[in-house]
Amino acid sequence: MSLLQPIHKLIDISKEATENMAKAFMELTRENVEVYFLGLRFALVEFVPEQFGDEQYKAARIDFSGVLDGKGLILLPEKDSVKLEKLMLIDILWDSMVSKTDLPNYEEMESALIGEVGNIVISSFLNVFANRLNGTIDITPPTFIKDIGFTIVESLIAEIAEKTDIVMLFDTKVEIIGRFPIKCYLIITIDPESLERLDSIFG
Repeated sequence: MSLLQPIHKLIDISKEATENMAKAFMELTRENVEVYFLGLRFALVEFVPEQFGDEQYKAARIDFSGVLDGKGLILLPEKDSVKLEKLMLIDILWDSMVSKTDLPNYEEMESALIGEVGNIVISSFLNVFANRLNGTIDITPPTFIKDIGFTIVESLIAEIAEKTDIVMLFDTKVEIIGRFPIKCYLIITIDPESLERLDSIFG
């Protein structure tokens, strides 16, 4: 099988997965969402963290295994994560008022909310792959990270660099429009072992 065939199929699946992500974001925020699939690309691992510089981000990381193995990372600039948290806190505040319970502290809510976003959004992306590939993809619980973008991405890339010096990335940008315009970025990397199985996966 030509290498281009699985790449074209991955791009097609990625477009569908991106649409599924948009639906998940709309359900989370009750806002209109535009999700852009920026493409599938191969990059030297050492250059990937540089794209995020020294801006503060909040992120959720999820590793996955099954018909595809890899790692997922959703990153929100801190100023945008606060907007997203406000959108999602409305329901929490309402439930607290109705049930007359105390709210958790902000750090607990921050971690839980961004983790939930990562869990729902990355799952929605990967579910399309699992369905199209007639297999299953299991995910780990989300890990919340708060740091500058370079450091967050460098930590992920350092693990990938143990296996390969080239990484395949699915680049996606999300814009939640309406009262709180929000931008966030999704990085999905596929482990080399999965890339080697592409011939059998798409055969």
